[in-house]
Amino acid sequence: MISADTASLVPALAGGAAIGSFLSVVAARLPPLMLESAHGRPSVSNLVKTLSWPSSHCGSCKTPLSWRDNVPVLSYVLLKGRCRHCQAAYGARYVLLELSCVAAAGLCVYWFGWTAQAWLCFSLLAVLLTLTAIDIRDMLLPDILVLPLLPLGILYQTLYGEGAMNAVLGAALAFLILWAIGTLYRLARHQNGLGGGDVKLAGVLGAWLGLSQVPFFLIAAFASGTIIMSWSLLRQRSSSDTPLPFGPFLALSGAAFVLFPQLTAVLRDLLAF
Repeated sequence: MISADTASLVPALAGGAAIGSFLSVVAARLPPLMLESAHGRPSVSNLVKTLSWPSSHCGSCKTPLSWRDNVPVLSYVLLKGRCRHCQAAYGARYVLLELSCVAAAGLCVYWFGWTAQAWLCFSLLAVLLTLTAIDIRDMLLPDILVLPLLPLGILYQTLYGEGAMNAVLGAALAFLILWAIGTLYRLARHQNGLGGGDVKLAGVLGAWLGLSQVPFFLIAAFASGTIIMSWSLLRQRSSSDTPLPFGPFLALSGAAFVLFPQLTAVLRDLLAF
């Protein structure tokens, strides 16, 4: 792996902030558009229109934001997270997505240098962060964000893994495992336990990881989800029937295993022990 020096990280961090700012708009505007569209699939023209208009504005007073109030991260800090005009709080959701994209861009360039691998990994992380933000609030994993990751995953395995067939088999295995678990849960409990978006996201991440890593990636995702659900139950913040978005756990586990493939060996040793 090629490490970038500190100076070369500056454009990566700036680019991450700009992309994070755009993705925060996607996370805010895409779910309502999906709910309004037939079958949850907006047309390209409606998608472009929704993401480009109206311009960024305060959600409370609807005042358009000037460029100085729309600088990623910096404007939020200087304005203390409030609208300059009505003083309504913006909430931390958008700036957290921006900061996460900054960190993701910096990590990828530091880890892989200015290479195609860095760009591919950042693309994955940026989309996973956006999906996480959407799933936590809206319990949705839009196909328009999930499915484009599949060809990128096949490309990633072709260039840096064990080949395109390994990616296809990994995608199929992850998809089938999640589909089977979801089907069994539905038959046993007479309600959905996993959404179709979860199944598709697992399959897409299986392409990035390849066949051998899929079981361990899914074990880690289910383990982290179980821990959070148990913690929430113990604190009496939810009941066993309260829906818990599973996309964030798939995203976290998938990203971790893509960036740190040695986790497979670590988890294999732990399970063997």
